[in-house]
Amino acid sequence: MQPAALQVLDAWEQHWNETQAAAVVALKAAFPHLHDHPRYVGCDDIRLEYEKDGLGGGLVCLDDEGRANVEFNQVPNEVIACAADEMRFPYLDHADGPLSEAPPGTYIYECEGSGAQFEFVLGRAGHGRVLLSSATVPDAAAVLDALNTCAGLSFAATT
Repeated sequence: MQPAALQVLDAWEQHWNETQAAAVVALKAAFPHLHDHPRYVGCDDIRLEYEKDGLGGGLVCLDDEGRANVEFNQVPNEVIACAADEMRFPYLDHADGPLSEAPPGTYIYECEGSGAQFEFVLGRAGHGRVLLSSATVPDAAAVLDALNTCAGLSFAATT
């Protein structure tokens, strides 16, 4: 490869690494419970995890295309509903109104613009799941921030 092309690709790679590092900072700022997790051999994804009493546990993966995947489990239903309602998704499949008034079930929003999928599962035992697939970092950070805010509100209401 020509030296000029190598130099430009090196600059691009450096910029990409800085962009990924900034994405990690943004995701951790939105949901401070996240901590770094070692990468798997052969996996380029950046992985962040959390485990917190009363708030469940899960992971956020940032792939090599700059998209975030979130899988949170055992999250209190009221935190999930509060966060989804705060986000004001334009349409959640199977929801006839705010999630705070919805029965247990799976509620999905598919963003046609970004191709991301947002899934909120209100569990029958009072705890559910939050799953995001291929979300942009700003969208993932917004959901994580809403979850963090609502978790704080939920814990404040019980103390």
